[in-house]
Amino acid sequence: MINSGYYITGSAIHTVGGINMDPETDEKFAQIESSLSLEQQRLEKLWDAYEQQEKDLNAALDRINFLEADIDTKETMITSLQELLTERDTKITELEVERQRQGKVEAEYAPKIKDMENTMSDQTEKYDRLLSITQEMEDELDLARRSLHARDSWFNLNVSSLESISEVIKEWRNIQAGKFPQVREASGPGGGKNEFVDAVSKIKGLGAIKAENLYDSGFHTVTDLKAATLDDISSVVGFTKLSASKVVNGAKDL
Repeated sequence: MINSGYYITGSAIHTVGGINMDPETDEKFAQIESSLSLEQQRLEKLWDAYEQQEKDLNAALDRINFLEADIDTKETMITSLQELLTERDTKITELEVERQRQGKVEAEYAPKIKDMENTMSDQTEKYDRLLSITQEMEDELDLARRSLHARDSWFNLNVSSLESISEVIKEWRNIQAGKFPQVREASGPGGGKNEFVDAVSKIKGLGAIKAENLYDSGFHTVTDLKAATLDDISSVVGFTKLSASKVVNGAKDL
C-alpha cells in the first residue's frame, strides 16, 4: 500500500502525502532517485565543463583579438619597411647614375689633366732654366757694377793727376775699350795669367773676366782651382754660390 509520495524540485526528490508503497515500488523509487541523483551530478559536471569551455573560448577569442592586433602592427611595420626599401633602392639607383656620370666626367677630363701635368712639367723645367740664366745674368750684372765702380774709382783717383795726363788718357781709353788694368803682372807662383785664363775659360759659364778674378785672388793653376772649395770660389769678386758650384764641378773635367 502506498503511504508516501515524491516530487522533484531541482536536484532533490521529496516525499509527499502519507501513501505507503510496497517494497518493490520503494526499490524502484530508490533506483529512480539514484538515477536522478547521478543524472544531476552528470548535468552539473556538464555545466561546469560548459562554463570552462566558455571561459576557454573567451580566452581564445581574447588571444585571437591580440594576435589580430599584433598582425595589424606587423603589417604596418612591413609596409613601413617596404617603403624604406623602396626609398633605399631609389637612392641606390640615383647614386649609381651619379657614379656613372662621374666616371664619364673623369674619363673626359683625364687626358686634359694629363696634358696639364705635362705642360706643368715643361713649364717647371723652363722656369728652372730661366732661374739659372737669371742667376748667371745677376752674376754678370754684379761684375759689371763692380767694373763700373772700378772705372769710376780709377777716374776719380787719376783725374787730378796732370803730371802723367797722356798716359792716364791712354789707360782710360783702354778701360773704355774693355782692357782693364791688371793688378798683377806677368805670372804668379804657378804660371802665367794668360795661360790660366785660357785654361779655365773652358768651364761653361766662366768668362775671361771671372777667370782673371780667380787668378787675382790667388788661384794661379788648374790644380789650385781643383783643390778649391765652394766657399773659396764664392768669396771671389763676381761669384755667387751658384756660379762657384759650376766652377768647382767644371774644374774636375779640366
